[in-house]
Amino acid sequence: MRTWFLGLAAFLAVGLSPLLALAAHQGLSIGEPVLVISAPWREDAADVIRRAGLQEISPERALFGALTALSDASEVERLKNNGAWFVVDGRLIAQLCAE
Repeated sequence: MRTWFLGLAAFLAVGLSPLLALAAHQGLSIGEPVLVISAPWREDAADVIRRAGLQEISPERALFGALTALSDASEVERLKNNGAWFVVDGRLIAQLCAE
């Protein structure tokens, strides 16, 4: 059991480190796209966005993320209160995913 736990901890540390680095970036701009990341086993990120009173802005979704745009800074807290793990700068994600 201990080996399983250590393996899971190592996997999460390696797998989540890029997300944690992105989450530490505080450059969210009003009116620009943000990626909302939520737990995939609990609920869809689009549901988190809707419950926060925002609209999804992209027809494509990742396994545990969806895009929206902020109209004011308080919406980040609303997203987190409604189940978002992270709210990440969408421009930064676009640069990382560019071909």
